[in-house]
Amino acid sequence: MVFKTKHFGIIAAAIMLGVGLWVLPGFAQMRHGGGGRAGGPNLFFLMRAAQLTPDQKTQVHTLIQNSRQNSQQIVSQLVPLRQQLNSALYSTGTANPNLISQVNALESQLQQERYSVFQQVWSLLNSTQQNQVTTLYSQMAANRAQQLNMWKSLHQQQQNR
Repeated sequence: MVFKTKHFGIIAAAIMLGVGLWVLPGFAQMRHGGGGRAGGPNLFFLMRAAQLTPDQKTQVHTLIQNSRQNSQQIVSQLVPLRQQLNSALYSTGTANPNLISQVNALESQLQQERYSVFQQVWSLLNSTQQNQVTTLYSQMAANRAQQLNMWKSLHQQQQNR
């Protein structure tokens, strides 16, 4: 019985490694520069998947520059507030609810800025590009779901031992 369990574990690990090696090149190509924080939209994925024209690239570059300026203003307010919040939490274990609200409001503004830029870039795409992005995103989401299900299955099997 121990041999079968060990043998199954080796096979499962090999399958996971194979799936990981199969999916990894796609992520490496599309995850240029990060983005997509906390499950949000990934602007760099959108730009690469859409295969932007030179004119679109120029327009997107302008949108990103403007967004970066807006975001920097928000971040310049957010950083000291986060430092105050962390100092309070790590020294007293408590934090001023007003300070928490301020941090949350600024983080929300940053997220809104990201969504706004994504939507503006999306509106620059023609229908073919939009369909291409949608298809690639659906494929990536299916791969992620498959990996998660495989991980859950293996995790469940390990707990049942």
